Amino acid sequence: MNIIVVGAGRVGYTVAEVLSSTHDIMMVEKDSAVADVVKNQLNISVLHDDGSNPKVLRNAIARHKADIVIATTAADDENLFICMMCKRIDPNIKTVARVRNPDYYIETSADGTEGVDQLIKPELTSADKIATLALLENAIDYESVESLGLSLAIFEVSKNNHEIENRIALTLDIPEDTGIVAIYRGDQVIIDVETTELHQGDRIFVLGNYAGLEAFNEMMGVKRRAKEFVILGGGVTGAHTAGILESKKRYVKLIEPDPERCKKLVREFSSVIVVNGSMVDPHLLKNENIGRSDVVIVLSHKDETNLLACLMAIKLGSPKIIARYSLVDYEDIFEFTGIKTIIGYHRVVANEITK
Repeated sequence: MNIIVVGAGRVGYTVAEVLSSTHDIMMVEKDSAVADVVKNQLNISVLHDDGSNPKVLRNAIARHKADIVIATTAADDENLFICMMCKRIDPNIKTVARVRNPDYYIETSADGTEGVDQLIKPELTSADKIATLALLENAIDYESVESLGLSLAIFEVSKNNHEIENRIALTLDIPEDTGIVAIYRGDQVIIDVETTELHQGDRIFVLGNYAGLEAFNEMMGVKRRAKEFVILGGGVTGAHTAGILESKKRYVKLIEPDPERCKKLVREFSSVIVVNGSMVDPHLLKNENIGRSDVVIVLSHKDETNLLACLMAIKLGSPKIIARYSLVDYEDIFEFTGIKTIIGYHRVVANEITK
């Protein structure tokens, strides 16, 4: 397919990088320095121009014979405008827009409204993924493949999983409609899983429906049931995650530094406890007993803040920590701290667009 990606930020770059292995990609980027970086690092065509300009879009679509246009600029309104203009230029072209602010969630072509064929909602997608990981005690990563009705989860064998440690995979009572795809042991990938003896630290890749993954999680053994959650950061992702956990009848405490945002959050929930305060204040975190919670979820918009909050949670003894990062450079830093479950914002968006 011939695909145009408008906007070469972290998301646009990652999307182009992933799709370029199987598709013909053109990147449209108005910042000359960013455009030069893409030219030097990716094997794609790059157009240095303003992707929100209708004339530029018309020329790019004609020149590239585009089948799909993906708008990933930093501005939600700009992404929607780009998609709508592309539909005017060519009604048959498929359009995809990345939208972060819920106020910009509009009806798509599937709902009978021409303009945008698909919205990528990274904040809500992230929240769904984070809530699922929080509820599956042994899982460290999770991905839903809605088109197949399946999900892929990665479970790590820990010292608490006595039921499966040192057992051969073939002897496990694996839930129906669920299968082990591979086992990662350090840098080694084991495909012949049935005859493999499971060791502490092994990461088990399991494919199945969600009910099957829940059953697999139970089969591994759950020493501490996830019932109490602390969310640090009350943005769109934090609020949506809290709402999912609240609907599951879990105890949720949400800590948010902005007092006005706290007032709004209090009105949204019936049972979630909202605390106004700094999410990196050690006295506050200690007084709120985050170390006694089953899962701490760290979701501020600053990677430095998230990293510091995670280190405090580790110090206070939190058994499971889920953290989000935005900058690619922070991925290795978060992994270095020993945090097992980290969510890359740009990867969430790229995965959704690729799927």
